[in-house]
Amino acid sequence: MSEAIQKPTRTRRILTAIVLTIVLVVLPAISWIYLRDGLKWRKDAVAELGFYGPIRGAYIIYPDGTKENQLQESVCVIHNFGENPELTEDNKRIIETNKRLYDQFGKMSDGTPRPFFKIVMIFQGGSTEFRSEIQKIPSIDYATWVVTGGLVSWGNILNNGYEKFALEKKVKQHKEFYALADATEQIKCFYNALDENQVNRMVQQISRLMPQK
Repeated sequence: MSEAIQKPTRTRRILTAIVLTIVLVVLPAISWIYLRDGLKWRKDAVAELGFYGPIRGAYIIYPDGTKENQLQESVCVIHNFGENPELTEDNKRIIETNKRLYDQFGKMSDGTPRPFFKIVMIFQGGSTEFRSEIQKIPSIDYATWVVTGGLVSWGNILNNGYEKFALEKKVKQHKEFYALADATEQIKCFYNALDENQVNRMVQQISRLMPQK
């Protein structure tokens, strides 16, 4: 005599329905949401970047007369401290942000400087306290850090680009700002240097722009 086939209990039917709902409905919905949000982020990220003028070079001149542009083929985070900067709280904060950027992008896993990423600090003169603070940066002698003058030309380049950016994006200009340039030496975006959310957004864009070399 064959064994009687038992009907699934009500609890088992409910559990089976729940599992099927998760597999057939919930998981695909979650995947679609992640895909949609990821595509939206990439679309927004691309739309955020523009063309706001070429940067100038920062050259090393060797004894034989040849010169090398330190910024060539590099993603550059640029800040202009101006003429005779003081060690203000704002400048301290920007220097600390630069250190964090170096820790994240400026070195390889073995601690050696990463090529094609530069932190460009523009200033001329400066108080003893300011210059001492710059020199105390542990990695300041590495090629990642580029200290340069040329305040007039840099100022014109950055201010003109920032004005264009602000008009195009309909945003307010800030006194302390970063310019982000890609490996083609074109300024792509500007950020409030004292706004942590904007700095974090810049970090995301740096990751996108870094040359795959």
